[in-house]
Amino acid sequence: MQGLDCKLGGDGYGPSDMTPFYAAGVPVIFFFTGPHADYHRPSDTADKINAMGVVQVAGTAAAVVEALAGRLKDGGALSFQKPKGPAPRAGDGRGYGAYLGTIPDFTAMQGQKGGVKLTGARPGSPAEKAGVLSGDVLVGLGGKGVDTLEDMSFVLRTLKPGQATELVILRDGKKLTLPATVGQRSGEGK
Repeated sequence: MQGLDCKLGGDGYGPSDMTPFYAAGVPVIFFFTGPHADYHRPSDTADKINAMGVVQVAGTAAAVVEALAGRLKDGGALSFQKPKGPAPRAGDGRGYGAYLGTIPDFTAMQGQKGGVKLTGARPGSPAEKAGVLSGDVLVGLGGKGVDTLEDMSFVLRTLKPGQATELVILRDGKKLTLPATVGQRSGEGK
C-alpha cells in the first residue's frame, strides 16, 4: 500500500453520514480525499473525481477496519472522546462567513419540511451558547421562516458574523425563541 499524507483534525461533526452517530456518542472516523473548486456545486463533474485518492483511501479504510476488527475480537474496545471546546474549523475557501454551529439531523432530511431537526450544537458554538439541544427543530432564523435545510442555508448566508439574531425552535411541542450572536467560520478574512 502506498503511503498517504494524512491530515488529522476536525471535531467529529460534519456534513456526512457519521454526524448522527458521533452526536449519539459512537466513535467515528471519516476518510476524505479533499475538496476541489467545484466540490458540491452543479459544476462538479465525474472527471474531477480523484480516482487514485479514492483507491488509496479505500485501501487505508480497509486496513483500519481490519485492525479494529482484530482489536475488538481480542477483547479490546473503542473509546469515545468529545472535544473539550470548539474544534479548529478549516474552510476550503468557498464557504460563507456566518456560523451558528447547529448540527442538522441528516437522517431526518429526506425531503422533509416543517423545520430542520437538530442533533445538537458544536461545543462552544453560538448555537450551543444560545441553548440549542438535541431534538430541537429549527423553524425560524433571523426573522425568516425555516422549512427545509435549504431555507436554513439561505438565511444563514444573509447573516453577518457578529450580528445578533434569533433562532426559533420547536422543543417538546413548544415554540421557543433563542437569542444568538452569529459567529464567523475560521479561515475567513485571512
